[in-house]
Amino acid sequence: MIKENLLHHIWQFKKFDLFNSYTTSGKKIEIIRSGYYNTDSGPDFSFAKIKIDDIEWIGDVEIHVKSSDWIKHKHTLNPSYDSIILHVVYEMDVQIPSLQEKNIPTLELKSYISKSFLENYNHLENKSFTFIPCENLFDRYLHNPSISLSEKLYLGKLQEKCDHIFHILNLKNNDWEATLATTLAYAFGLKINAEAFEQIFLSLNYKIIRKISSRPTQLEALFLGLTNSFNKGDDDEYSELLKNEFNYLKRKFRFPKQTVEIKYLRLRPAHFPTIRLSQLANLFSKYQNLFSYVIGAKSLKQYDMILNEVKAFSYWDTHYILGKKSSKIPAKRTLSKAQKELIILNAFLPVKFAYSQSIGKPMGNEILTIIGEISAENNSIIKNFKKLGVNFKTALDSQAFLYLYKTKCSNKQCLNCEIGFEILK
Repeated sequence: MIKENLLHHIWQFKKFDLFNSYTTSGKKIEIIRSGYYNTDSGPDFSFAKIKIDDIEWIGDVEIHVKSSDWIKHKHTLNPSYDSIILHVVYEMDVQIPSLQEKNIPTLELKSYISKSFLENYNHLENKSFTFIPCENLFDRYLHNPSISLSEKLYLGKLQEKCDHIFHILNLKNNDWEATLATTLAYAFGLKINAEAFEQIFLSLNYKIIRKISSRPTQLEALFLGLTNSFNKGDDDEYSELLKNEFNYLKRKFRFPKQTVEIKYLRLRPAHFPTIRLSQLANLFSKYQNLFSYVIGAKSLKQYDMILNEVKAFSYWDTHYILGKKSSKIPAKRTLSKAQKELIILNAFLPVKFAYSQSIGKPMGNEILTIIGEISAENNSIIKNFKKLGVNFKTALDSQAFLYLYKTKCSNKQCLNCEIGFEILK
């Protein structure tokens, strides 16, 4: 069964026989401009331009699966449809008297859409699949050397992140340092604790962090205290010190007593939130003006220099939880290569992109250069794309296809996908 959104796609991108199209009354029709797609109420496309019998018309276009849908939707009674110059349908099942009276032509697309187009669409829409809807048609896309999606998709992903960053910036009264810190907190929290870490920084006045940034122990006490981390193990000398520091800060700055609960389940000890919060405190203590470093960096090496010395404080060499000594003595709590890359991808580059937009100074080339130096990720989604023949050279490619999977493939948005667009050519 043909759906109306497919007809919108066909009309918008002119995916039918443009050169041999005739209205239902037998008049030759030329589509000069499809018009602007309208997602609100009213006709589907506005300011379209068509030519019938050498006369040009400019106005709105309404699209239906069947012509009788015009009556079903009661468009005749709606003045919003008075500017219609063309009724486009898949099937002309009945004449519409109100349109005939006004000499509004109808274009029936049924005989002008290629059989192969509909077969490919039906495959995407109805066939079962194990990974993505187009998995059995994907090679057609790969064999087209003119298509390069990575940059476009990645910049789209940055734009989506940018919208959230601007929301944070507004909550933080246009303080870019505080906005970067909040974005970093989300990145340090990983998937399990990202929202909890972000919530800490959203609710906390960043002036407090600024004032105590030269005192690493107080920073760590602040972060751990706000996440209720003092009650996970037995008290020892260091945990007592942090408790006292936190109580002192609470009295001095009078911030809310409410704490954010963090999770340990399904996390490897090296990724425990206590370790990550200590690393975050260490980072802010080393760079009181971190934002200027992040915006000024033009290479992966410069970002690595910022993160190379970041580590959890020495107490965490023998602990994962406060007051509970580990039976094994692990290595220093430095950031791994993968952790650094995630921070760069999820915090540094999005903030740099958002800031460049706010000041009207494009930094896209710098950002693309940096991400082009980072290795491609290799999670389960990327592995499945590799099975389809996608070659992932850098993180630019992997980030792009992860965004594609999240926004299009997993939601079966084939008509709005660049690959789906090529398959349905």
